[in-house]
Amino acid sequence: MQRSLFRSFASMALLSVLALSLSAQAAGPQKIQFAALKGPSGIGMIRLFDSAPQVAGASIQMVAVPSADLMAAKVISGEYDVAVLPVNMAAKLRSAGVPIVMAAIVGDGMVSFLTSDPSVKSLADLKGKEVYVAGQGATPDYLLQRLLVKAGMDPAKDLRLSYSLPYPEMAAALAGGKIQYAVLPEPFATVALAANPSLKAPLDLGALWKGATGQASYPMTALVVSAKLAAEHPDAVKAILKAVSDSIAWVKANPADAGLLVEKNDMGLKAAVAAKAIPRSAYVYVPAPAAKPSVEALLGVFLELAPASVGGKLPDNAFYASF
Repeated sequence: MQRSLFRSFASMALLSVLALSLSAQAAGPQKIQFAALKGPSGIGMIRLFDSAPQVAGASIQMVAVPSADLMAAKVISGEYDVAVLPVNMAAKLRSAGVPIVMAAIVGDGMVSFLTSDPSVKSLADLKGKEVYVAGQGATPDYLLQRLLVKAGMDPAKDLRLSYSLPYPEMAAALAGGKIQYAVLPEPFATVALAANPSLKAPLDLGALWKGATGQASYPMTALVVSAKLAAEHPDAVKAILKAVSDSIAWVKANPADAGLLVEKNDMGLKAAVAAKAIPRSAYVYVPAPAAKPSVEALLGVFLELAPASVGGKLPDNAFYASF
């Protein structure tokens, strides 16, 4: 009787162990979706697309997303755990109650004013001109408007800002002489310069921004993390952030090799274009707390010119996560 009872208990214990083992196997590692934008914003993370970060207890899936709007929708739905977004969009989502935190700035100012007109020496020389701007309501737009106001000009009256051309067509039109003045981000500025050596960049927008705000640069892209992932798996987040930082450092040190990976992983750019653009692009890794002053300086401009573009207020302090 006792032997039979012992066997029964032993069988039950073995079944429990097997059940727990099967449950653990079914649950598997923590699945984390890491999304980067196709094009220039995703270049800094390109090494991770070739070899996803190895994180103990987690399975990382890299996703390339064609637009910031689609990225935002997936972040709102909770599908993406880690994502790269324009700074103002990240702030707007946070203000709307989407549970995300900013981990780092991964792209600083990479916008150029290009022209074939040798008479342009200052912003004042743009009076009466038609200037094509990359993206209405995006960073290049509000950056230029803020600098024009600082220079004593009225963006609505003293010149015409045109948003009618998408980035690639703007670069082609500028190189082909169809338009004369344009504000373009990388790599499209590099594309235009390579196609037409007579184009110049007579205005240093970064230097003008520093004069207007006191900040060394203006951040353009932020790396955000779901608050749930940050709270429940901080070690995994730390490992991912180190992989991002390492990738950015490698891309800057190896533009030709990085360009090959950009084309290989279908990030929307040819290898040669990406390789030429990388040295002109401001890929950085600045942890969120250190980036806060420059982020607030930029968001302050959005708040002044179009409050809705950042959700009507600056993000709270908890937005700037420290890992």
